[in-house]
Amino acid sequence: MHRLPNKSAVLRFRFAALLLLAKWVLIVGSASFLGYSLFVGNQDLTRLSIGLIGLAVLAMLAQWLVAARARCPLCVGHPMAHKSCATHRDARRLFGSYRLHVALYVVFQGWFRCPFCGESTAIEVRRHRH
Repeated sequence: MHRLPNKSAVLRFRFAALLLLAKWVLIVGSASFLGYSLFVGNQDLTRLSIGLIGLAVLAMLAQWLVAARARCPLCVGHPMAHKSCATHRDARRLFGSYRLHVALYVVFQGWFRCPFCGESTAIEVRRHRH
C-alpha cells in the first residue's frame, strides 16, 4: 500500500473528500427541500432552498480547487477530480461516480484505491528512512 508524501497531501485528500460528500448531500437535500417548499407554497422555504443550492455551488467550486492538487502518489492522477481518462478495469463506482467512491473510502476507511492505476493508497504520511 502506498502512502502520501507529506501532511499537506493528506489534508488535501481529506478536505476534498469532505467537500465532495457535502456537495452531494447539499444537492440532494436542497433539491428535495425545494420540491417540498414549492409543493407547500411557502416562499421563505423556497428562498432558503435556493440559498442551499448556492451553498452547494460554492462547495462544488471549493472541491474543484482542492481536488486539482490531490494526486495519486503512484500514477500522479487526480482521483478526486473529474477527469475523462481511462480507468482501471477494477475501478468501482458509487451512483455512477468514481470520485464519490474514493471520497467515501477516504473519509470512512482511511485509504482509497485509485480509479486510474488501481493501486491502494493509505491516507497517511510516508515514513522516511534515515
